[in-house]
Amino acid sequence: MELFQHTILESFKLSGEGVLSGKEILLEFCPAPPNHGIVFVRADLPTPVSIPVTPETAFAIDGASGVALGKHHILYVEHLLSALNGLAIDNLLIRVYGEEIPLFDGSAKVFIETFLALGRKPQWALRRYIQIEEEIVVTDERGRVVISPAEGLKVSCEINFPHPLIGKQSFSLDVCQEKYVSQISFARTFAFLEDIVRLRKAGVLRGGSLDNAIVLDEAQILNPDGLRFPDEFVRHKVLDVIGDLYLLGAPVLAKVEAKCSSHKLHQKAIQAVWNSAYAWRWYPSPGRAPVKPAALLPAFAA
Repeated sequence: MELFQHTILESFKLSGEGVLSGKEILLEFCPAPPNHGIVFVRADLPTPVSIPVTPETAFAIDGASGVALGKHHILYVEHLLSALNGLAIDNLLIRVYGEEIPLFDGSAKVFIETFLALGRKPQWALRRYIQIEEEIVVTDERGRVVISPAEGLKVSCEINFPHPLIGKQSFSLDVCQEKYVSQISFARTFAFLEDIVRLRKAGVLRGGSLDNAIVLDEAQILNPDGLRFPDEFVRHKVLDVIGDLYLLGAPVLAKVEAKCSSHKLHQKAIQAVWNSAYAWRWYPSPGRAPVKPAALLPAFAA
């Protein structure tokens, strides 16, 4: 566990193609003061709109997580948030010139390499954790997520796809920076060719390529370089869970077991935690009653 909050040492920019829009999207990352939290800004709008990362702004669709304020949203935030959670970066302002975060190679690798190259800056403010004290269970027609007390963050995932190259896989991780970087950050998202063709015909996908994900047809992987690890599929699910958990607006101390889960089920779990005052408390804090993090206060940097 990190004792103090962290931001990044200096501002930087990244750009990449949005898989939904097909447009080049610019991201600007800026250091932020203590207790600021992670705040996205829709900088492409005539009047920029700040969207803090909190359960109140979080939402999910099939295959992606996002944040929204009013009619304005940003999709595909999960890989970036996973990198921030994995590296324990608490305070950051991210200007987004578009409605989505580029997927880059489909993992958190680009973000991790950039953050590590720049370095983190410690801040003289205590890091506050959401400490789970009672078990929370959410389910849907396919999956199940169980969140229970633990001293650190432990994530276990199981997937089961009727594809000869995936099948049933499981992976568990006691999350720390070293293990996240070496075992999880490189794991890419995956998609099936028939789904991509259908979405392209429907006009939903205007961008994307084999550079953004592992793509499978009925029998094989279409990417020339193949897999980065035999169980890369389930490792990416762990990456997604770590990212979606950061939508709570603070790091979590819990054991999280996700079986055949989705972003929508992760979102259901987040809301279940946030709305269950009996099941968690702030740590360090003597009180049990939830106190909203600084990111929920009215004033935001623009």
